[in-house]
Amino acid sequence: MTERQRRILLVVAIAVALTRFLAVAHNLFDWDEGLFCGGVVEYDVANHHPHPPGYPLFIAAAKLVHLIGVPPFRSLQTIVVLGALALFPATFFFARALGFAFATSVAGAAIYCFLPNVWIYGGTGFSDIPATAIGFAACALLLRGRGDRRAYILGAIVLGIAAGFRPPNLFIGAVPALVATWSRIRARDWRAVATALVLGGAIAGASYAGAALASSSIDGYLGALRSQSKWVHDIDSWHNPHRAPLSVVARMFFLWPVEQHAQMFGLVCLAIIGLLGALFAANSRRAALLVVATFVPLAITTWLNLDVQAAGRYAIPYLVVHALLAAEGLRWITLQRTGVQAALAGAIVIVFCVWTWPALTLQRRRDAPPVAALNWIRRNVPRDAKVYVHGGLGPLADVVLHDRLPMYFDSLDQISLTNGDAWVVDLNIAPGAHNFVWPRQQLWKILRRRNFEASISRLSAHLVFGSGFYPQEGSGLDIFQWMGKEGRIEMPAFHGDGRLHLRTYVPINTLPAHPTIEVWMNGKLLDRFLGDRDEIDRSWIVPSRAGAPNELRITTSGVVNPKALGKSDDARDLGLRIDVLSWTPVR
Repeated sequence: MTERQRRILLVVAIAVALTRFLAVAHNLFDWDEGLFCGGVVEYDVANHHPHPPGYPLFIAAAKLVHLIGVPPFRSLQTIVVLGALALFPATFFFARALGFAFATSVAGAAIYCFLPNVWIYGGTGFSDIPATAIGFAACALLLRGRGDRRAYILGAIVLGIAAGFRPPNLFIGAVPALVATWSRIRARDWRAVATALVLGGAIAGASYAGAALASSSIDGYLGALRSQSKWVHDIDSWHNPHRAPLSVVARMFFLWPVEQHAQMFGLVCLAIIGLLGALFAANSRRAALLVVATFVPLAITTWLNLDVQAAGRYAIPYLVVHALLAAEGLRWITLQRTGVQAALAGAIVIVFCVWTWPALTLQRRRDAPPVAALNWIRRNVPRDAKVYVHGGLGPLADVVLHDRLPMYFDSLDQISLTNGDAWVVDLNIAPGAHNFVWPRQQLWKILRRRNFEASISRLSAHLVFGSGFYPQEGSGLDIFQWMGKEGRIEMPAFHGDGRLHLRTYVPINTLPAHPTIEVWMNGKLLDRFLGDRDEIDRSWIVPSRAGAPNELRITTSGVVNPKALGKSDDARDLGLRIDVLSWTPVR
């Protein structure tokens, strides 16, 4: 590189590095981050701390940070941010080792670092970004090792470390390693080949042997590995008959891993131009073919075997192909005028920045809804109170409520209605609950689509609608249920009195006469009134049972059948529509 090129590289590298801090997440978001945190505190892959195969060197690096008193998630995040800071130079030197021109390498590395998923995940607690940065560095060293013995051996060592962070790095490093090894063999440098194989293999092998030994038992580690493999085979991969067709999955993994259709499609079009242009140019053909060959094994494995819902994360390594070939496409569009190429690359970066900015702001400033809900519990609920947490939030609760003993449930009907005073943290929002919601906008299109809603409520608010009620209708906070002539509801028990609040719609416009409505509580008549208005709102203070669920029965003397009246195709007998029904302790 010339002195001018070094200055350009330094300025761009610093500018990109500074933007990485804009993605630093306020707190953890996903199940896997919770498992990683568990591994930092007490490593045991057999108990999914973290999940198999254990990501040993990623957790080991975070543990070193944790030793100086940094909390588990921040320890993970520190390693991830360091990886994000290293990603631009690693990508640049990888591109140069592939054979791309200086301007294309800088432009491609910059475009890659500003892809929404690459930027966002660079501030989280996932292993993808640091693993990718180390993997790219290994590839750069290996390719340089075609003519440099020390770079070749160092590349093998770094590839072993990269594999210790994430096993898929072996797919990334396979082609560069084979190319470099063939060059060393042709040079009859057998000692370098043997040294590289031994050192790289020893580091990777020792990492996972250490993961097994550090777990509660080797058998437990192997059992967890088999269980995880079976899950991937049966649920995530193409073997699952309910998975989308491979043609659809291909579009999600290769074209739109981020649901940013216009920009991603434009990037792919530029990449195609770059590939076609490179094929007809001797000075860039090899670089283009080599970068494609490097990532084909990983891309195909990802496409066939991994969870489509996490395409934005799994696509991070091989999206560098899109970015570098798009930069090469700009080179051909601009007739190899590097100044114009750089300007257009800058424009692409700005487009991605503008689109990603709301996602960065949300991730940086606000807790994810489940974490916000769990922190609310931590601040406001006594330590000895019963707290039920949805099982889908288990690893997050283990981190946030680490000094408590919450109970877990998968369905509310698993919780006894005699625990009406208990608190419930659920994945869904509910009327009358403390609801925490992230907008389903840019960040929704980047991250795995879960944990954007959560709620906190008393168990007393969870009523079981039984006989006489039709299925719930509506969505979100606007839900209701119709009943016929009689409907029965079970309500949780708690100590003392409760407030029963009923708001109901009476279809008086289609009934021949105003109906008589009765409300019975635990076998006793609570109220009888005439349904002479279409909306009736009433409340009662009633003593709750202490050791058994409360039984509520609502009756009406009049029902209407819309189909019989020719009003619609609804053939149900409709008596009352329950818009609001709540049961809360009186304190």
